[in-house]
Amino acid sequence: MNKLFEIIKGMFIGLANIIPGVSGGTMAVIFKIYDRLITAIADIYKTPLKSLKSLIYILIGMGLGVILGVFGISYGYEKVPFITVFIFVGLILGGLNPIYKMVDRKFYRMPNIIGFLIAFIVVVGLPLLKTSGSTQSGFIYYIMLFLVGMITAITMIAPGISGSMVLLIIGYYTHILDLAKQTIEAVVTFDIQTVLNNLFPIILLVLGFVFGAILFSKLIKLILINYEAMFYSSILGLLVASPIAIIYLLNETNPILNTPMLEVIIGLVLMTGAAYLAYVIIKQSENEESKTSERNN
Repeated sequence: MNKLFEIIKGMFIGLANIIPGVSGGTMAVIFKIYDRLITAIADIYKTPLKSLKSLIYILIGMGLGVILGVFGISYGYEKVPFITVFIFVGLILGGLNPIYKMVDRKFYRMPNIIGFLIAFIVVVGLPLLKTSGSTQSGFIYYIMLFLVGMITAITMIAPGISGSMVLLIIGYYTHILDLAKQTIEAVVTFDIQTVLNNLFPIILLVLGFVFGAILFSKLIKLILINYEAMFYSSILGLLVASPIAIIYLLNETNPILNTPMLEVIIGLVLMTGAAYLAYVIIKQSENEESKTSERNN
């Protein structure tokens, strides 16, 4: 059962990276695997087998989540955006209380409050930035692919910062989504020519992702060691601001007042269900941690 929950957590992290405004890092924090994720990535050079073993089911889930997101969630976002987005809002709301408990009384110290406010402002402010067109050919394009890979990794690790939203702002979201769709479809249909055509761009994206993930995870690990309370206070700010940013971005592309009432009702019901699902998965994680601690003692 624990392995199944690990895969489900990974799926939500993978799915979250596809929806503009939703953060994979947020899902990792909510499902209480963030510290483990950061430690495993930061130490992958020192202990590669141990790092991969600790994340194997999470990575399987993430892979499934990305594939499902590229084909299913992106379709859902296009056809029923309110329902799709509010499922993730529910997951975030369901994880707020456990994160608050991690700082509790320490939250009311001035450095922690400042961290909360800065994080809140950053997340609310990001959707206000204007999008720009992307370059899709030439040397600059290949440099941008490497940078896009880095951005994807960093925003996946940084809770509250949506990688897809940042890609939308710099004009590469649709291109990367199309590239992923084409490549997956080409692999399934054995279209070797399309796979070869997309191979170099995919390699650059992967290299940028790996470089960004390792570099940023080491930085986060140092922050966690030295400024844990301030870090989680900032995470709380990111989480509280995330639904605001997500709903604002949704309203920009699909005005909420024009949403059919049936879709609104279904979306709110599923949001409540998603919040409960987050609660169940978090409680399961806490129970597993308690059992592990008892065995070790």
